[in-house]
Amino acid sequence: MPAQIITISRQYGSGGREVGEKLAKELGYAYYDKEVIRKAISDNDISEEFLEKDGESLGTMFSYFLSFSNATTDKNEESLPLPDRVFLIQARAMKQLATEGPCVIIGRCADYIMRDEPDLLRVLVYSDMDSRLKRVMQRNELSEKGAAARIKKTDRSRQLYYEQYTDMRWGDAFNYDVSLSTSTFGIDRTVDIIKDIALGM
Repeated sequence: MPAQIITISRQYGSGGREVGEKLAKELGYAYYDKEVIRKAISDNDISEEFLEKDGESLGTMFSYFLSFSNATTDKNEESLPLPDRVFLIQARAMKQLATEGPCVIIGRCADYIMRDEPDLLRVLVYSDMDSRLKRVMQRNELSEKGAAARIKKTDRSRQLYYEQYTDMRWGDAFNYDVSLSTSTFGIDRTVDIIKDIALGM
């Protein structure tokens, strides 16, 4: 049976979001990125501004979170630090969306959250630094220095977020079923490879 849930983790500037969008369109699957956050907002009293900021990074909240990192599982959700609550809300929203039909989910620890789901394909999209720099410079109208700084900051934020909530190493190939380089294959070929694997499962 074809993969029903495809999760895509990606390095910043690798084109992973573009891969996910094209893949979902070609397969006729739903595509979820910030929709996961908006779904979470609809049922919870947490501001969209915070969720948009904290959706995939701990940022300035990281030091706050660390002070509560020993929170025990017997506490009810309302007593948890806000970053913990956000993660749980997003995880529930993600699982609910996945019940509504085949989908592609970008980032937000989806590979970990959905790990026990049947017909799951977990993909890591990466790229060499030159390609990432060119993409970020063009997309965000940044200098090479500015793009390099943004890549470093965003990757670090994603790493901290992923490793804090999953207890696994971000970017480790063992956490994924497929790892593909867009600097080697290009966006379209990367999409084709993932599609072939997904349909052949």
